[in-house]
Amino acid sequence: MKIKSLLALLALALVMSGCATKTPESASTSKSDATSTGEEQVLQSTDMKIRSTFKGITTWNTGQKFMNIIGSTHDHKVDGKTWIALYREKCKVDPGTHSITGNICPNNALGGHVVQNGSSQYPGVGDPAYIAPICTAENNVPSLVMTVAANTCVVVLNYWEK
Repeated sequence: MKIKSLLALLALALVMSGCATKTPESASTSKSDATSTGEEQVLQSTDMKIRSTFKGITTWNTGQKFMNIIGSTHDHKVDGKTWIALYREKCKVDPGTHSITGNICPNNALGGHVVQNGSSQYPGVGDPAYIAPICTAENNVPSLVMTVAANTCVVVLNYWEK
């Protein structure tokens, strides 16, 4: 009887200590971010290197809705330029402290990686991606839906391409 009691206590101690077996999801060694869109789940590898290149420029019209690209922080610089420097060179305008949203930034605007609202915030190879002048505060809120205040040039990228 003592052995059964000891085994029961041991089993209880294991349960209480939080011992668990690895599930296939937790056993995976690849790093990834998961986003859920309705019924499907999209996995983005955090090990993948973003290698955007300049594709062109276009104009976004007043009222165009857009959002930040999630995971673009480590995108390499085209020709060693900051993203706002690339924007200034290609669009031939220095936004200074003015965001494309019409907000005035406390410091100079930065070149934010953005997509049109309705597009995935995790673009893949060949998906549309843009650089637009936005404030740091706007750039730091992934879920923020922003609106273009006045017709504005944006840089078009070949996203994820070398």
